Amino acid sequence: MRAIPETDWKKLRALKTRALNDACARILDAVAQLVQKREGREHEAYLALWELIQKQDDWIASLFDDFTRSTALYKLAAWQRHGLVTESDLALFTEETQATVKAMNQHAR
Repeated sequence: MRAIPETDWKKLRALKTRALNDACARILDAVAQLVQKREGREHEAYLALWELIQKQDDWIASLFDDFTRSTALYKLAAWQRHGLVTESDLALFTEETQATVKAMNQHAR
């Protein structure tokens, strides 16, 4: 795997905060739905919440931990696959990075 160009690395680092916030917002929305539907089953809702948080923590870790230049293309591809980076976001990167991310996501399907 080639290294991400410096210009793309800077763009990716700038996108990271938004992508992380969007991922966390999804999780918080799921938590809010779970809490709203607890109606008399608080313990079950608590257990479901605990399971959700554990699962989502693993998801967040896979997307954002070990964020280095050597993992940058993998992270960008994963962010796009999970809808955290749009096509217009991807268009900001070099053609080579765009092609690599698209190829990675084709293989991931």
